Amino acid sequence: MQAKNMIAALLALAASSVAVADAWPSQSIHLIVPYAPGGGNDVISRLVARQLEGKLKVPVLVDNKGGANGSIGVVMLKQAKPDGYTLATIPSGPLDVNPFLMKGITYDPAKDFTYIGPMVKFPLFLAVAPNSGVKTVAQLIAKAKAEPGKVTYSSAGIGNSTHLAGALLAHATGTQMTHVAYRGSGPAAVALMGGEVTFTFGSGPSIMDFVNSGKVVGLGVSEPARLESEKNIPTIAEQGVPGFEASSWAGIVGPAGLPNAVADKLTQSLREVMEDPEFRKVVFARGMVPISGNGKEFETMVQKDARKWSRLITEAGIKAE
Repeated sequence: MQAKNMIAALLALAASSVAVADAWPSQSIHLIVPYAPGGGNDVISRLVARQLEGKLKVPVLVDNKGGANGSIGVVMLKQAKPDGYTLATIPSGPLDVNPFLMKGITYDPAKDFTYIGPMVKFPLFLAVAPNSGVKTVAQLIAKAKAEPGKVTYSSAGIGNSTHLAGALLAHATGTQMTHVAYRGSGPAAVALMGGEVTFTFGSGPSIMDFVNSGKVVGLGVSEPARLESEKNIPTIAEQGVPGFEASSWAGIVGPAGLPNAVADKLTQSLREVMEDPEFRKVVFARGMVPISGNGKEFETMVQKDARKWSRLITEAGIKAE
C-alpha cells in the first residue's frame, strides 16, 4: 500500500509539473538587464529576447536597471516572484566578482538564483584614443612604465569585466594604471573617443563599431587566440603579455524557487536559440561567441571565474573605490 501511495504521489507530481509547463507563459516576461543601454549585455539581451518571443509566444520586455556593477538589477531579480515572469541577463561581474569586491552585497550567487543557461562569451578588445600616440600594446606598457599612474582606462563600472581586464593588464606587466569607472560600456567608450582616458577594454558590441569607423584604435584582443571575425587584431598575449586572457560572459538567471518545469522549458528554449545556425552568425558578427548549456553548466562557469577573479582582487589589492 505504501509503495502504491508513493507511486501515485510521483505520478501526481509529474502531472502537476507538466501542467505548470503547459500553462507557462501566459503573459509578458520581463528581462532585467543590470546595466545601461549600449553595452554587450544589452545588445545580446535584445537579440535573444526577440528570439525567445518566437519560442514562447509572449512578449519578452527588456528592462535596463543599471548601477553598482549590476547589483541593483540583480537584487531586483532576487526579490521577484519566482513564477518565470521576471528573469535577468546577468554577466560575470555581479555573480563572480561583486561578492569578493563590494561590501554590503545582499545576495548570494549560490542560493538566491535559478540558473537557466549561458548565452555568449564576450572577448574583450583593448582600444586606445587616436590622439594617444599609442599604436601597439608594447607602446602602451612602455608609456605606463614611463609615467606611473598617468595612463588611465575607462570601464563599465567597478568590478565589471572591463575594469578587471585593465587591472589584470597592469598587474601582469607590473605597471600602475589609473581606473576611471563609468555607468556602462557605452559611456566608457564615449569617454575614450573624447580623449578622457588613454584606453579601454570593451566587448565587440560596445567598441568594435568605433574601431571599424576609426574613432578609436584597436590594439589587441583578450583571447588566447585571434578571433575568426577579427583576424587582423592580434592577441594581447602575442604582444608581450604571455598568458593574458580576460573575457566575460552572459546568461539568463531567474530568482530562487523557480518551478523546475518552467526552468527546464526556459533552458530548452534558450538552447534552441543559441544553437540556431543563422542566429549564431548574427552573434559572431557582433563580436560575441555564442555558447549554450544547461543551468548546472552555467553555474559551474560562475564558480570557476569566481576563483580566478577573487585571486586577482586579492593579489592586486583591488578595492571598491
